[in-house]
Amino acid sequence: MGRGMSRAVALDAVGVLAALVLTSGCASPPQPIGVVRVGLDRHTVPLGASVEATIQFDLAPTLEPLSEDYQVFLQMLDQNEVLLWTTEHDPPVPTTAWQPGQSIRYTQSVRVPAYPYIGPAIVAVGLLSPISGERLALAGDDLGGLAYRVATLTLEPQHESSFVMYDEGWHQVEFDLFDETSWRWSTDRAVLSFRNPGRAATLLLELQGRPSLFDTPQQLTLTVGGRMFDEVTLDSDGPVRLEYEMTAADLGEADDVRIELLVDRTFEPAALDGGAIDTRQLGIRLFDVYVEPLPD
Repeated sequence: MGRGMSRAVALDAVGVLAALVLTSGCASPPQPIGVVRVGLDRHTVPLGASVEATIQFDLAPTLEPLSEDYQVFLQMLDQNEVLLWTTEHDPPVPTTAWQPGQSIRYTQSVRVPAYPYIGPAIVAVGLLSPISGERLALAGDDLGGLAYRVATLTLEPQHESSFVMYDEGWHQVEFDLFDETSWRWSTDRAVLSFRNPGRAATLLLELQGRPSLFDTPQQLTLTVGGRMFDEVTLDSDGPVRLEYEMTAADLGEADDVRIELLVDRTFEPAALDGGAIDTRQLGIRLFDVYVEPLPD
C-alpha cells in the first residue's frame, strides 16, 4: 500500500445557523435551503498546491425535496472580489437525498491552479445545477449570484522545486476537452525529476492503473535516487491519489531528485482491440504530480 498521509482539519464556522430565516411565513424569495460552513487545513498556499476543504451544509428543517442533483461550486476571488477561477464537484450524498435538518459534511481536496495572481484571496461556495445553471439560495454572505463567502487565504508563488520534469519513459501528453483533463501514459519505467529543495517536501501523485486487463493487479514501485521508496498495488479502476511526506534524507543530496515509476506489466491497445492502431506499450496513466517543500 502507498504511504499516503492525511492532515487534520479544524472546521471554522462561517455564518450563524440561528440567523437563518427558514419559517414557512418568510415572504422573501429565494428561500435559503440551509447554511454552508467551510474549514481549510491551511490559510497560506502556493500556486499549484492543494488545500483540503471541509465542507458542511446544515439543511433547513423546512427543506423541500430537491428534484435534481446539484453540484457544489467553489470559487477563488481576489481581494476586490473579482473571480479568478472556479471548480465544481458532486457532494458524496446526492442533493436529491438531502433531508430536512440534516448535516452533510465531507472533505474535498482542491488544487489551486497556477493562476497569475499572488496575494489575499476569498473562497466562495454555492450549489449549481449542471443542467440549467440554476443556483440554490443559502444563508450567508452572498457575494452576488448566490456565491457565498466562506473563507480567506493567501496565495503565494510556487517554489522552484514544484516544477516537475517528465524525463525518459513518458508518452506525449493527451487531453480530454470535454472534462478539461490531461494525462501522460508511462512505459514500464518512467522518470520524474525536480530541483532538490534541500528540506522535507510533500509529493503528490494522481495516477491510474488498469487492473481489469490482468489476472492480478499491476504493481507499481517508486524509487528515489535509485533507492526503493514504496510499492503500490493498483487494484482500483479509478484514479488513485498518493501523498507522501518525504524527508530530506529521502530526497538525498544531489541537486536534482529523480523518481522512477516502475510498473511490472504493460499493455498494448492494438492487441486488445483488433480495430485499434495504437501499438504503444502503456503502464500507468499519470494525471497529476506536484512537489511542495515543507516549511523549515
